Amino acid sequence: MLLDKPFPPDPRVANEMRSLAQGGHEVHLVAPEVDRSRPLREAWEGTTVHRLPIDRNFYKKMSALVLRLPFYHRFFRNGFAPIVEEIQADAIHVHDLPLLRVGLEIGNRRRIPVVTDLHENYPAAVALYDYAHRWPGRWLISIDQWRRYEAEAVPRADHVITVVPEANERLLERVPAERITVVSNTVNVDEFEGFDRDPAVEEEFGSRFTIGYLGGFDRHRGLETAVDAMAKLAAQAPDYHLLLVGDGATRRSLEERVQALGIADRVSFAGWQPFRRFRSYVASCRVCLIPHLKTEHTDTTIPHKLFHYMLLERPVVSSNCAPLERVLRETEAGLVYPSGDADALARVVRQLRDDDLRAGMGERGRRAVLERYNWKDTEAALLGVYESLQAT
Repeated sequence: MLLDKPFPPDPRVANEMRSLAQGGHEVHLVAPEVDRSRPLREAWEGTTVHRLPIDRNFYKKMSALVLRLPFYHRFFRNGFAPIVEEIQADAIHVHDLPLLRVGLEIGNRRRIPVVTDLHENYPAAVALYDYAHRWPGRWLISIDQWRRYEAEAVPRADHVITVVPEANERLLERVPAERITVVSNTVNVDEFEGFDRDPAVEEEFGSRFTIGYLGGFDRHRGLETAVDAMAKLAAQAPDYHLLLVGDGATRRSLEERVQALGIADRVSFAGWQPFRRFRSYVASCRVCLIPHLKTEHTDTTIPHKLFHYMLLERPVVSSNCAPLERVLRETEAGLVYPSGDADALARVVRQLRDDDLRAGMGERGRRAVLERYNWKDTEAALLGVYESLQAT
């Protein structure tokens, strides 16, 4: 496996590695490493992690300019190829689009199959990231170049993995349906429910009507809508509180917006938290939120947080991004509002003051996760990909 981010903590990558190892495969992950305190080679839950040391600042700058400058691909090619040779790999699994070119080059040279695991609609995502709109990113990053790269590289993979059926539709012009498999971002139930609860977190936020969001802060996340809705709710009841767990490019502007609206006492910024603490933060909320702006990107991907919320019986309030709306309509585990509409978001949250309504949605959400949207069921699709490759 080839990953363009330090590992851990990516939960999708972790789930896939465990499942493949438990399915009888020898799994090796190669990833960059900016924290020199971790070993360059480490046994991890039945797999092996190989870390390629790289300067933190160089990594951050080069990862944004993958297609403009040759250094990034060269760095990974030089680090990945010897490991593939050493372990005599039978297949290459590339996580997401940026490093697919490296995987294809090495896979073609060794005549072994390459699987591309598209965590998201990468060209559409890049168009939304804050760094693509600031200097020098807006001059150096070309979305059209990313689209051409995807169109050229993805069809060359032996198999393509996506996270939702909506993502398949845009690929079918170039990739036959039989070479595309959905492996969704579902939750590993035993792992998530095995995390310790933090009574201090639950005591701090559980006594109020807390609306929680966990995840990254960027333009497409729609957190401005959540803050604006909080300003409307704050005027109506004293116990409404917005809890934002995470960090990212827009955090400062969000904090400034909160101050300008005069609701600093109604919004908490908890910062980036280890994945193990997510359970406590979700459990401290009455309602959990996914306010993503509806875009080409968010209409073709789905976040893990949806299933974390549902597993812990929290009703979900989501914008009308296609995969999110599909799951919530199907499971009746939450309510949907039009993307970017703070008035509508506030109205939906007010509906969820009803204890019975929240309880029913929470119960249906948990049941849907246990019966369908869990990693134990999802992993069968991943294992099937490698069974089919072995059979050819």
